[in-house]
Amino acid sequence: MRRRSRSQEERRRIDGDIFRQITSLEAYRQARTVFLYCSTDEEIDTRQLMEDAFCTGKQVCVPLCTDRNGEMEARKIRSAIDLIPGRYGIAEPLPDTPMVPPEEIDLCIVPCLSADLNGYRLGYGGGYYDRFLSQTPAKSAALCAECCLVPSLPAEPHDRPCNIIVTERRIHIAT
Repeated sequence: MRRRSRSQEERRRIDGDIFRQITSLEAYRQARTVFLYCSTDEEIDTRQLMEDAFCTGKQVCVPLCTDRNGEMEARKIRSAIDLIPGRYGIAEPLPDTPMVPPEEIDLCIVPCLSADLNGYRLGYGGGYYDRFLSQTPAKSAALCAECCLVPSLPAEPHDRPCNIIVTERRIHIAT
């Protein structure tokens, strides 16, 4: 993985630059409810973004993986204290956190290992985010290091492109 090959200092710089890019985005500033992934070491860090969303009065929801056909539910959290270690080593909300209907979400911020200029992203292959994005009218933004942005990725009929790709250098609106 390209991210793993970078120094911790370089990863922090990229994460900070992407944080500044996403928080400058009109879709983020206007969003009342944000669906946000809980990052792993291989992904763009979302902890600062989560804190910003809380501080700016946004409703924050995060994914809870269910045992039903690789699906996720959006669950409202009040702070990072509402998160526990979950499946695959990814933080998840406590089981009793309230569910947020997909139609109430204004912006989905999704992870990727790589993304292309058409908005398609490469994840871990489980299809969780594609299934979730097909249920919500929300705009979606993939956070991707510039070095992992490619001209095009193969896409399957079930793949859901993101509307926005955010890197440390730019905000790309996918067409």
